Amino acid sequence: MMETIMANQSIPQIYLFLSKCFSYPKREFYEAVGGAEAAEELCALIEGLPFEVDFFNGIPSPSLHQDELESEYINTFDMGGGKTLYESDYTGYRDDMCSRDIYEDILRFYEHFDIKLSDKEKDYPDNLSVELEFMAFLSKKEADALEFGKDANPYRLAQRDFLERHLNKWVDKLNERIQKRIKEPFYKGASAFMKEFLRNHLLHLKEVLKRLN
Repeated sequence: MMETIMANQSIPQIYLFLSKCFSYPKREFYEAVGGAEAAEELCALIEGLPFEVDFFNGIPSPSLHQDELESEYINTFDMGGGKTLYESDYTGYRDDMCSRDIYEDILRFYEHFDIKLSDKEKDYPDNLSVELEFMAFLSKKEADALEFGKDANPYRLAQRDFLERHLNKWVDKLNERIQKRIKEPFYKGASAFMKEFLRNHLLHLKEVLKRLN
């Protein structure tokens, strides 16, 4: 049981790491992710997961200095060019929701769990980093419920639904664009890993829920 709890605690930490990968590259994160220690810590988290993830190629350290990476981030993700980090910009690849539907559905998820977006950051609810942070919140709630002997299923169901209706609806297309149009190895590696992690986490959730029902 303790191994299961520890394995599930790895999931929110990886979601938070991915959220930071696709947030504005602040110096603290840049310095942390640039060393061998960070890579070892991430590998340890991946090895502790309750499901398999292909991490063969890893995530390279940023090839640019921090100020250059900041400029790269702005030019790549904030200046358009078809590589934005907002789910509502990918409605052309789905027929189930328009931009307004996406906003409303995401906000219902956040409101159900009493999540309020930061007034300081002032980001949109469909931003990739915000969605990844929400998954970190839900997966941490699941792990805590298991640790204290409570019902974890509501959090599993919410994670499954959010992945199916949101992140896994557009991250594949984002990754495709990043691999084709971005040169920075750090973003290419982080994006490829994110795609693999989200896909396998969803499969894991479905298997667990099926086994328990």
